[in-house]
Amino acid sequence: MVGDTRTETAPPAGGAGSAGGEPPAGDEPLAEDAPPSGRGMDKPTVFAAALLVAVGGIIYELILGTAASYLFGDSVVAFSVATGLTLFGMGIGSLLATRLATNPGLNFVRNEVALALLGGSSVLILYAAFSLTEVYWLVFVLLSLALGVGIGVEIPLLVALLKEHGRDESVGLLSKVLAVDYFGALAASLLFPFVMLPYLGLMRTAYAVALLNVLVAVFMLRRMGRRTRWTWLARLTVVLLVACFAASSAIEGAINTRLYQDPVVHYESTAYQKLVLTSFGDDVRLYLSDQLQFSSVDEARYHETLAHATLTSVAAPASVAILGGGDGLLAREVLRYPSVREVTVVDLDPAVTELARTDRLVSDLNEHSFDDPRVRVVNGDAFRFMDTTDQAFDAVLIDLVDPSNERIAKLYSTEFYAMVANHLRPGGVYATQATSSYFTPHAFWQVAATVRAGSPGRTVVPLSVNVPSFGEWGFVLSLPAVAGQAAAPGTLVPDGGARLFAATPLPEGLRFHTLDSLRATATLAGDHPGPEVEMAASTLLSPVVYRTYQQDMSRWRY
Repeated sequence: MVGDTRTETAPPAGGAGSAGGEPPAGDEPLAEDAPPSGRGMDKPTVFAAALLVAVGGIIYELILGTAASYLFGDSVVAFSVATGLTLFGMGIGSLLATRLATNPGLNFVRNEVALALLGGSSVLILYAAFSLTEVYWLVFVLLSLALGVGIGVEIPLLVALLKEHGRDESVGLLSKVLAVDYFGALAASLLFPFVMLPYLGLMRTAYAVALLNVLVAVFMLRRMGRRTRWTWLARLTVVLLVACFAASSAIEGAINTRLYQDPVVHYESTAYQKLVLTSFGDDVRLYLSDQLQFSSVDEARYHETLAHATLTSVAAPASVAILGGGDGLLAREVLRYPSVREVTVVDLDPAVTELARTDRLVSDLNEHSFDDPRVRVVNGDAFRFMDTTDQAFDAVLIDLVDPSNERIAKLYSTEFYAMVANHLRPGGVYATQATSSYFTPHAFWQVAATVRAGSPGRTVVPLSVNVPSFGEWGFVLSLPAVAGQAAAPGTLVPDGGARLFAATPLPEGLRFHTLDSLRATATLAGDHPGPEVEMAASTLLSPVVYRTYQQDMSRWRY
């Protein structure tokens, strides 16, 4: 029972923590149900174990949320479900611990070995489920629960272990153990995003934490003076996890081969996302967290529309900002204008801009735009950059991922668009990608409404172009107000855009657009599912655009 305090009835089994008595001859193992020797089982030992397992427990939770957000695409749901299920499982584990308290030391060791095997394999299990089955959400739920149960057992067993050896049974002891546990949680929450994920990647981090669990088990066995078959199982688990850690790159490569249709030529797990580059024939594709960013076959349709609709709408653009666009493809288009003197590219992830600069497949595609002396790359958050910079621009191009979660939604808010407009020179223009005008029409029109609300008094022009890899794709252009051109909500600029894109000539060397085809983007097709009602603007405090986007996407199979 948890409340029992028993004296030792068996001779000590030897080991570094021996406290008196003659060591037994040889290394003959004790029976698994033999009473504990108690040697070395003191408060510092338990506190150290509590700290280490707390670090592991929190990191497992973060691993689950991160892996699920990479695979399923919605970080809010992924982390909410991972946190809720893991905590629920911890509650179940705490209740189950009372049934394991008759032999808490050995049961703690068993739990750590099992937790190491399951937690270390968690990323592999999730990726395999996503690649091979249609029930990956169920696998995610069961995995979160199982890990939560294992984590929830740990602290009660450590407290029971102290009690079994006649240590302090007061509430103060439990408070101290829990305090150490919470301190470990803080350490884990800092280690994971700033050290482990950037330098080890997701799968290596899982195996590293699993090694921590099983090493704690080995440490506890030694302090208890126990030599059972679990000693050898724990050591064997260490060897297995070290081998998996060493082979994790090959494992990830094998998984990614199944996740993507084309051969994976570059894989990287960064502090912000999973970065994958594939290549087959002439088709080079970039994926961020499994979301397609471009295909070299048709990317010109997207990047030429965004760049040239914007830059032909301002006279002699000299200073241009690109928010996002870390692949260098928008910069390539901007540099076609002889008047351009400086281009500032702001992208959050340095791994993306480094890939664009150094990987031959991408740098050839972007025509080595980041090597141009006119280009300055800033790795940072676009919202913070616009909030703090003193620069003013003739044009701002906003090329960000879709507003699929609240973290990205701030970059589709009235506050953000107001900041962008405030950093424009007189006559300046800006444009943003606005999700699919066909597959996510309500989100598309909501972006247009938000641009209008964020920079009132300006002319707002919705645009759409067909990009086969993505489907019909939308953009929103914000121009200085011109008499007779201010568009009412849900309508286009009068005369089908015939007066658009005339401030600066279209440069030569484009793969897709002519002036006529560029103007045609301002006229949506007759079957375009336009807004049925006026859409509300999205704000920082009410980021409705991401919910609208999710509702639109729920109508489709992909």
